[in-house]
Amino acid sequence: METAIEWTFRFVIYAMTGMALETIFAVDGIERVAATKIERRVPKKYLEGFVSLYMIPLHGLGMLFLFEWGRGVTREWFWLLRFVWWSVMITFMEVLWGVFLKKVIGFYPWDYYAKSKFKVFKNGYTMWTLVPLWGLTGLVFEHWSDLLIHLSPFVSQYFLG
Repeated sequence: METAIEWTFRFVIYAMTGMALETIFAVDGIERVAATKIERRVPKKYLEGFVSLYMIPLHGLGMLFLFEWGRGVTREWFWLLRFVWWSVMITFMEVLWGVFLKKVIGFYPWDYYAKSKFKVFKNGYTMWTLVPLWGLTGLVFEHWSDLLIHLSPFVSQYFLG
């Protein structure tokens, strides 16, 4: 039986990983997949990334409860089928989280997607160019998730003595 320490450990690592990857991607990758210029506060030469704290629940809880569950379901599937699964599921979760945030707080942090010619839906809750990237992300995160699940009991043992 998993402890709260194991879940907390994975939640924190998932959230931090997601935030770090978003920040790195925001430096240059987002303009490439959006095929549009993103307004920046400082010149691009400073390699400033941007991310919203509203993404912590999506990265932490989404990975902890939805991704880990999906990983269990798809573990034995052929890699191409898993690629399609992650492409669809992660895209769906991005759209769902965007709609939720728009209803609750009045905006979603990646609303600049709406400026892209690749946007999905009028408000641009996601972009078609991200779909294959989500599939690749899912395949990579399968291994990351497996590692964190493997390490969790050791982290719990460390804190519980």
